[in-house]
Amino acid sequence: MANEQTIIEIHHLQKHFGQLEVLKNIDFHVEQGEVITIIGSSGSGKSTLLRCINLLEMPDGGEILYHGNDILKSGIDINAHRTHVGMVFQSFNLFHNKNVLENCMIGQIKVLKRSKQEAQEKALYYLEKVGMSEFAHAGSTQLSGGQKQRVAIARALCMDPEVLLFDEPTSALDPEMVGGILDVMKQLAQEGLTMIVVTHEMAFAKEVSSRVIFMDQGIIAEEGTPSQLFEHPKQERTKEFLHRFRSAG
Repeated sequence: MANEQTIIEIHHLQKHFGQLEVLKNIDFHVEQGEVITIIGSSGSGKSTLLRCINLLEMPDGGEILYHGNDILKSGIDINAHRTHVGMVFQSFNLFHNKNVLENCMIGQIKVLKRSKQEAQEKALYYLEKVGMSEFAHAGSTQLSGGQKQRVAIARALCMDPEVLLFDEPTSALDPEMVGGILDVMKQLAQEGLTMIVVTHEMAFAKEVSSRVIFMDQGIIAEEGTPSQLFEHPKQERTKEFLHRFRSAG
């Protein structure tokens, strides 16, 4: 749509680990307010793609444009980029030696140079939003997996990202914890946060995505709206993958 703004454009992206070509000539773009879910088998390149967008991995070729600027050019401030394009990991990555509130404040103070008071206000606001304000002074090691992931989401939001990347945010959780995290993510989507989500949660992908990308062996095999991809997949590999998922479910 004409009024939408392209935030990220990816052209001919490639990534190798040794001899293994993990990403092959990836092209896609992200518009403001979109929720893009990336699905596919383990090893298809989904998480590597996210890690390249966040510069946790450096691609071997291609371009990643953020508002038209190629972030792979030398001289880019990686920490500044990661404040704009935040990431939530499957393994939470909280600081064990800090309590919940401190986990949400440290990046704001160190990277965004916010005052302690401002950082604390912002942290408490987002902890409230994800249902974790009562745990503000708890040690991060005392929390359940679901609680840790809520804190990790709050911590990412404290940096005021324009885009938030989620790398299988529910895969390390007990099944009863998954729904709560997906509810938080649905709320963020409804509020217009631009999100790219690597997930195995097909119901979430179907319900919340503006666009679904199916990756297979390092390429984007198919993409479309949830109804296009789930109801009328065109590629045989997409059909096989979805059939396996339905059978497993």
